[in-house]
Amino acid sequence: MRPIFLYIFLPATLLMAGSCKKFTEGLNTSPNSPTSAPYKLVLNGAQVSAILVYEGNLARVAGIFSRSFTGADRQYVSLNNYNSSSSDYNDTWDNLYSIVIGQLKIVELQSQAVNDKATTGIAQVMLAQAFGLAADLWGDVPFREAGDAAKYPTPKFDKQADVYAGVQSLLDSAIDNLQAHVGNGPAEKDIYFQSDPDKWVAVAYTLKARYYLHTKEYANAIANAQQGIASPTGNMMDPHGTSYTADFNIYYAFLSYDRVGYMNAEGATAAAWLDPSSATYRGDAKTDETARFEYLYQSGLNTNFLDPNVLSNFDGWGNPSNQDGFFAGSAPFPLVTFEENQLILAEALMKNTAPDPVAALQAMNKHRQYMATGGYINSGYLPDGYQYDDYDLSDFSPGGMANPVASGLNQEQALLRKILEEKYVSTVGQIEQFNDVRRTKNLLGIPPTTGSTLPQRFLYPQDEINTNPNTPKLAAGDLLKETTANSSAY
Repeated sequence: MRPIFLYIFLPATLLMAGSCKKFTEGLNTSPNSPTSAPYKLVLNGAQVSAILVYEGNLARVAGIFSRSFTGADRQYVSLNNYNSSSSDYNDTWDNLYSIVIGQLKIVELQSQAVNDKATTGIAQVMLAQAFGLAADLWGDVPFREAGDAAKYPTPKFDKQADVYAGVQSLLDSAIDNLQAHVGNGPAEKDIYFQSDPDKWVAVAYTLKARYYLHTKEYANAIANAQQGIASPTGNMMDPHGTSYTADFNIYYAFLSYDRVGYMNAEGATAAAWLDPSSATYRGDAKTDETARFEYLYQSGLNTNFLDPNVLSNFDGWGNPSNQDGFFAGSAPFPLVTFEENQLILAEALMKNTAPDPVAALQAMNKHRQYMATGGYINSGYLPDGYQYDDYDLSDFSPGGMANPVASGLNQEQALLRKILEEKYVSTVGQIEQFNDVRRTKNLLGIPPTTGSTLPQRFLYPQDEINTNPNTPKLAAGDLLKETTANSSAY
């Protein structure tokens, strides 16, 4: 796969002096400090930059807090013990707001000016995704005044609930633009779907379902999930390749090159639930997680303990039977998927005003039917064993296979718990796993590494606190407190 980083090459004629003056008149007087670029290239740059947001430090910290990973060295030990400071979030906040949101705002405005509805729609989907993430992790965040540093150098913070409402409006506008598009839009500059409007519309509907689930608007979540990603071929995946500092999977680069040993999975809850040898293994007569466990985790790769599976054929790890791991260097990374869409639908059907266990079970089983074909697991691991048979409602009756009497749960409670469990193990490494754990008040009972409470939020970055007087004030220990609107939104 070719590198996906954006490179902008200036024609040689623009770099010449003297006789070529006519080619440079009216341009920026410093060619080494470009002030603008074609908006389709800016979109490409924003998409590549977004990979660092959704797959980088935010995702690793979220994975430690939701216990898919374990902080094992240096500052990651502190994070594992829920000792975090505002400075831990400086770079990731800057990447999200200054680079991703800032560039996408430029793309939105410039594409609107020339009536390029396809590019406008793509930019709006990604803006909604970025603002939704900010509201998820921090609560009250800049929204209406974000992305225009010249006009709003110290943007106001909007209420979390208002940001969610704005995100839904952005997605509505995106769907309208994508459905009305004419022409090719950004074409190959779009690293996700090469401007396929139908796939972008489906992603928009799944994102709408995601955020309606967050705000407990379950009927809306159901309606939008039903129009969301309908098969794994429509998954929004970060593409990756085999070049360090160019297109590596970000997890792989961090674990195997940049900070070897900082993070593993020893004692992690997600790993234990997937490990057939564990006392807390989630398998049963209809579920064999051997292959998925091995695809996600392996022992002794970068530490002497259980590690995220970074096995990669291209660098001498792995073997001819195609054993690339989930976190391999060239492995694509999931952002918005069919799996999430089906499990959003299943959960919302159980939490709606009139719960529908039959339809919810059907939605969850559709996810399991996909996994029963091997799902997203690398085929090299499948011979080691996998099974995802359909569940029946009777399995969730007290004393049923998926509801031991000791649990004290009725049929509907046991089914909901299984849906959340399915989603938890299906979103390892993704920030949405952390969002789910918090908004469901840790219904799954994931044990904290210390104390009695899992982290509930990220802290506002120190740089924002220092430069923006509108930044909400936080006190020590607020990492363990709900975000501003959690009491209503989650």
